[in-house]
Formats: sequence, C-alpha cells, structure tokens
Amino acid sequence: MGVYVDIIANETTARTSETQMLAGNTSTAGKYYPKFKGRLVKVIIKVTPQAATSLCQAGYVKLIQEDWDPNTIIFAFNGFGLATAPQAVGGNELDTEQLVDLVVSPDKPIDTLLFENDSPVTPRIRVVGVFTM
Repeated sequence: MGVYVDIIANETTARTSETQMLAGNTSTAGKYYPKFKGRLVKVIIKVTPQAATSLCQAGYVKLIQEDWDPNTIIFAFNGFGLATAPQAVGGNELDTEQLVDLVVSPDKPIDTLLFENDSPVTPRIRVVGVFTM
C-alpha cells in the first residue's frame, strides 16, 4: 500500500458565499482529480495570511463527490485575527485535520466549496489530502 499527499484545492481570495475553490495548486476554479484509485484517509485545511492586514476568523470547506454517502462532507476550520497582532500564525497551529475513509478514483472528481465567516481579508486556504493506493 502506497501513500501520497496532494493539494486538493486552494484559494487566495476572501469568500463570503460558498464558492468553488481553485483546483489543486492551480489558479483555475474546478474539480480535483485524484491521481490514483484508492482512499482519501485524511484532509488537512491550512489557513494562513497573505499580508499584515489579512483576517480570517473561521469558515468551512465542503468536499463533494457523487459516489460518497453522504456525497457532501463539511470540514469546519478556525482562522486568525488581524495578522499584525500576535497569534498562532506561523506554525501548524492553524492546521485543521480530519480523518476520513473515502474511496477515490481518477475518473471520479472531487469538487470543493469554500465559505469564510466574519469579513475575511486576503487569507490563503489550502486543502491537502493524504491518500492510500
């Protein structure tokens, strides 16, 4: 059994309504296609600021795949206050990890939706998957 880690989605723009995220590590909105047939076993959401004026208090990411039951899974995350103030930014303290056990396949894309609460300003969100094959 092999293991690989990949970026499922990313976003660099504040979103105050559910919005499709950028696919993988690209700058284009879209679905993520797993590289191999196997299982998604962990989802990690990384939340960091892009500038001193960045702000992102909290939010959630939805992963959607038509064969999962349920087909939409919500991952809530905590964020950070104004980036100029001392806080947890700079380490893994803003990583939100969730163990899952979801079947994946290259022909079954995963869609992602992002929502950020409380007037976000230039946060960077990355959704990382740990997969087995």
